[in-house]
Amino acid sequence: MKEIIRFKETQKFTQWWLWLIVLAPIILAVLNILSSILYAFGGYSSSDSGNVSISWISARISMVQFIFVLIYILTILFLALSKLQVVVSNNEIKIRHLLFFSKIIDLSEVTEQHIINYDFVGYGIRKTKKYGTVYNVKGKEGVAFTLKNGQKYLIGSQKAEQFSKTLKEN
Repeated sequence: MKEIIRFKETQKFTQWWLWLIVLAPIILAVLNILSSILYAFGGYSSSDSGNVSISWISARISMVQFIFVLIYILTILFLALSKLQVVVSNNEIKIRHLLFFSKIIDLSEVTEQHIINYDFVGYGIRKTKKYGTVYNVKGKEGVAFTLKNGQKYLIGSQKAEQFSKTLKEN
């Protein structure tokens, strides 16, 4: 039987405040460089010789600083490329989270499901006592469901009504 996609949603980290936190060091560094340039070429010099020191251009960075910058850039790329993709076909739910995690849940195993408004449970993949395994990228609404073996799942969704309706149809 050919797989028919009944529901598909892709979410990314688009919260302005999250990106503000992540990009704040870059913004501060750019402001610091701009202020150094204005200071260096603005004609003001505290030395008697009148020479302006622009050693910040040729300064070496330490290995620790290099590793920090590399990890920082990788974090930005990780967030920019990360996404939560949920696909409901005629017989399964496929969850793909971040760049490398994927989970397939057989729809015949789902015993109950409902839309839920939840408190902040964090982003990413979480294990909680109340909701079981949580897949969340943004928002406070999602579809919670329980499997025949008692496992609980909560998938955050910006289209929870449509997602829930699709699960009920199967």
